[in-house]
Amino acid sequence: MGDYSKLASMMSRHSEAAIFRRFDTLNVKNLLYMQAEIVHLEDQLHCLEMGDGNPEKALRPFSVYVLKEAVGSGENPQWTKYKEIQEKIYAYNDALLQYSNLRKIAKPTSNDLGCLRDWLERDDGGKDFLQGREDSTWKANKDFLSLDPEQAGRDSLTWLINEKIPLSSAEWDGVWDYHKEKLEKIANAISTLLAALLPSISILILYFVSKPASRLITISLFSVFFSLILTTVSAAKRVEVFAATTALAAVQVVFVSGGGLGSS
Repeated sequence: MGDYSKLASMMSRHSEAAIFRRFDTLNVKNLLYMQAEIVHLEDQLHCLEMGDGNPEKALRPFSVYVLKEAVGSGENPQWTKYKEIQEKIYAYNDALLQYSNLRKIAKPTSNDLGCLRDWLERDDGGKDFLQGREDSTWKANKDFLSLDPEQAGRDSLTWLINEKIPLSSAEWDGVWDYHKEKLEKIANAISTLLAALLPSISILILYFVSKPASRLITISLFSVFFSLILTTVSAAKRVEVFAATTALAAVQVVFVSGGGLGSS
């Protein structure tokens, strides 16, 4: 029989299954409501700061001391309103930062989400223990995040291999455990092979191209192809992709301008 204890135990053993909802709509709505409340409080404070012609009240916007000293007089709605705003603004800032951090957490892969959904339904897994509205938690929603630490640094090639070529090793409690080391080795091997072959292939093709215009077109096409491959097989930043692509183009141009291996 499945239950939340069994689900928690499975997620703690398999970090890729630690998938939770981010509640985007509720988080944004909460921020909007808090923001609207503070907007009204801000307007109320502004009205109090305007005062009513009293010389002492006119000093309060320029002196926190005068503002706080008025507490003893029993007539200090301005300071009371400020303290109310202070509590609201702290809560608003905390909620804003928390949601901002949530947005930075990587989403789960469709394969990991599918495995979790499958486990919840299997007799040797969750056995459909979720009831009522809770049954739809991992089904109809899309605002998920993954607590798997490897998700954030995973490049596109590793993600593609994980999605299309799952490499299983052993089963625990209805969940297949994947050799992540194998995925990384395959991705590294493909990346190394492409890094060695692409520049060589481009030079080889340029050797058989005789017309200057055709050579320039070939260089442009290989530069585009190289940048696309680099973006796919690595987690390189845009500036790094730009630098590597420029370096490859420079090598090809030097080869062509130097006569290559001879001209036809």
